[in-house]
Amino acid sequence: MPVVLTVLGSAVGVFARPAPVFMPHIDLIQSNLPSGLAMRLPSEILLGGHSDIEESQLVVRVFPSETPQRFTVGVFTCDRSSHPCLLGSFSVENETTASATRDLGRHQEKGDRISLGTNIEGYLIEGPRQNPSYQFSTIMWQQNDMIYTISFPAFERENIILMATSMARQDPLSRAVSSSAPSP
Repeated sequence: MPVVLTVLGSAVGVFARPAPVFMPHIDLIQSNLPSGLAMRLPSEILLGGHSDIEESQLVVRVFPSETPQRFTVGVFTCDRSSHPCLLGSFSVENETTASATRDLGRHQEKGDRISLGTNIEGYLIEGPRQNPSYQFSTIMWQQNDMIYTISFPAFERENIILMATSMARQDPLSRAVSSSAPSP
């Protein structure tokens, strides 16, 4: 049976800007966002278990997909390495995407219910509780016709919840439309 958790008194501001690590990439994110999707990003990257990592050292990469329509922003601890350096990811899919709906249903069935805001419920599945065990935990929720997912190392449980709460309160980013007005 899922456990109900509520985040109270968090220091996350309502409608704050995305975390500074994303700011140099906002144009890239908006220009690569598949049409019809709206991306939300947290106001800060919270890393309790990675106290040796500074946000300014993080590498941001975007992964758009048209089939199925999905957009992921990955956060890495290195640019290139022979060892995996994925720190976490933030994704969005349309609520009509079959795989997103199926994954959200699995989270609703097996995950811990988390209140992310007024009428917004997230569902956290902890990686170590999976069979087989997995080092990453995920939280998913549905908001404004979109399904959002955060995936970060399982030991960052509280920070995953705080980042999801922040994302749910953010204004979404939409696809940037280039203005190519004809010259007179």
